[in-house]
Amino acid sequence: MYFKLSKSLKVEQVLVVSLSNIGDVVLTFPVLDVVHARFPSAEVHVVVGPKAAALLSRIPWIKVIVYNKKMSAAAKWNWFLALRSHRFDLVVDLRNSMLPLLLNAAVVTGPLLHVPKVHMQQKHLARLKSVVGETLQEVPRACFAPEGVFDTDRLVAGTRGYVVVAPGAADLRKRWGEDRFLQVIQHLRRRGRDVVLLGDKQDALVSSRLVAAVGDGVIDLCGKTGLDELMPVIDRAVLAITNDSGIMHLASYANKPTVALFGPTDPFFYGPWSSASVAIRRGTVMESIPVKDVLNEVDKFL
Repeated sequence: MYFKLSKSLKVEQVLVVSLSNIGDVVLTFPVLDVVHARFPSAEVHVVVGPKAAALLSRIPWIKVIVYNKKMSAAAKWNWFLALRSHRFDLVVDLRNSMLPLLLNAAVVTGPLLHVPKVHMQQKHLARLKSVVGETLQEVPRACFAPEGVFDTDRLVAGTRGYVVVAPGAADLRKRWGEDRFLQVIQHLRRRGRDVVLLGDKQDALVSSRLVAAVGDGVIDLCGKTGLDELMPVIDRAVLAITNDSGIMHLASYANKPTVALFGPTDPFFYGPWSSASVAIRRGTVMESIPVKDVLNEVDKFL
C-alpha cells in the first residue's frame, strides 16, 4: 500500500469515498470529473449515503455503493467485508477516515493530510492531488446522465431562458422567508422572465402558494422530479436563486450564474462556486437579508 500514485501503476479499479448529504456529494463531483478524465477506462466505484445515491445512478461510468449509517452492526460488517474483497488500484477517501488503510488497495489517500482553509470543493481536489501527485487542469464535467435519458422539455413545457428559484433547504435555519421569495419572483415576472421552482416534496406546500400568488409564468416542479432530473432542468436556466442547499451546488456544478442566500453557514467554505455567482449574507439569521439586496444582485445577471 502506498500514498502516492506511481507512473508504472495501471489504474483500472478506483474507489472514491464521497459523502452523504446531497450538497456535500455535489461538492465532490469535480474530483469524479478529474478521476474520469485521468483514468477514462477505469471502473469507478463511489460510496455515497442513500439520500444522494440517485444523483449518480444513471451515470454509466460510475458504480454506486450505498452506505447507510443506520444499518445494523452486522450489516455494516458485511458491507465492509464486501468492499475489502474488491481489489482497488486507487482509493480516494474524501471523508478523511481510516477506511482506506483497511482495504485491499494499491494506493490510497492518507488520513493525516492537512489542507489549508479553503472552499470545500478545493479541499476535496487537494485530497485527490495529494495522491495523484500532479497539477489538476480544467476537465469536462462528466457527472451528467446521458442526453436523452430525461424528457426535460416535458418538465419545463418547452420553456427556455428561465430562472430557477429554489426556496427550500434541508435545515430550516437556512431558509429565507416565503414572502421574500414571492417578491423576487414577482420582480422576475415584471422583467419578463419565466420561473421554474425546484425543490423536494417538503417544499411543495410553499411552492404551491407561490404559484397561486404569482399566476402565469411559474412552473412548479417541487416534489415532481427525481433527484437526477434536477441537473438537466438547471442546465437550461439562465440564473439560479437559492438558499444554501443541494440545488445551489448543482447550479454551481452546471456553472450557472447563481445568487445564493446564506445565514448560519459560512459561504467561504460552502458558497456557490460557478464562475459567475454571489453569496449574500447579512449575519447568521436569514431574515436579515433585505429583499432589495437580492434584487440588486439578480438584476446584475439579467
